[in-house]
Amino acid sequence: MRRYTKNKLFVSGAVIVGVMIVLAVFAPFVARYDPSGIDLEDALMGPSREHLLGTDSLGRDLFSRMLFGARISLSVGFVAVGIAVLIGMIFGSMAGYYGGWIDNVISRFIDIMLCFPTFFLILSTIAVLGPSIWNIMIVIGVTSWMGVARLIRAEILSLKEREFIEAARAIGAGDLRIIARHLIPNGIGPVLVSATLGVAGAILLESGLSFLGLGVQPPTPSWGNILTEAKSTLGIAWWITVFPGLAILITVLGYNLLGEGLREFFNPQREEKR
Repeated sequence: MRRYTKNKLFVSGAVIVGVMIVLAVFAPFVARYDPSGIDLEDALMGPSREHLLGTDSLGRDLFSRMLFGARISLSVGFVAVGIAVLIGMIFGSMAGYYGGWIDNVISRFIDIMLCFPTFFLILSTIAVLGPSIWNIMIVIGVTSWMGVARLIRAEILSLKEREFIEAARAIGAGDLRIIARHLIPNGIGPVLVSATLGVAGAILLESGLSFLGLGVQPPTPSWGNILTEAKSTLGIAWWITVFPGLAILITVLGYNLLGEGLREFFNPQREEKR
């Protein structure tokens, strides 16, 4: 805990991420208005005591919509990264542990996947499957596992020849037990860093897709589609653009700081040099 608290990057990122998660979880209790409630009399009202961040063109409270939008963005980030980590750990552990032709086939498959432009692949898939939050989660996860696979493969390649693995083999432990109980837990550090940074990337992807109209569909609020609705009122209602943009910026910054803090925690030599 002392090492964690001394790491300013980790503490800063943890505070930002923690506040965002708390606001998202308790959004129904924190929000003062129905995020989909229309009140045309209060349309395009600026920030005030009644509406902390103002209202949009339909009179909906922007603060309430952003709180519920945080739920969408964070859910997409966590689920998509969870899918990517699961797939990456399966392929990476198989490649690193077995080596030989299995490693060659998986490595070449990873190289092929990395050749595809990820964003355009996601756009094409969403266009075929249709825009929905579950499709977005699955597509982002399925197209983002390659980095995790490379990390866990490299870790397992360096760990599988060590004495404690030889001891596990000597007492009759099977391949699956060695991978699941010994190799992955000891090589999980870089994967946690990658997953933390991946959440930030998934949030940006979801916001971009929603902004283009291929993500979460109205009236369900997300930070991306709030920005889409703000395009027509940019010149007269600056708050509808600024506050969701700041929310995306601060959240992504928080996850990047958290990931950088974890990187230093799992690499003590780098922390000592600083």
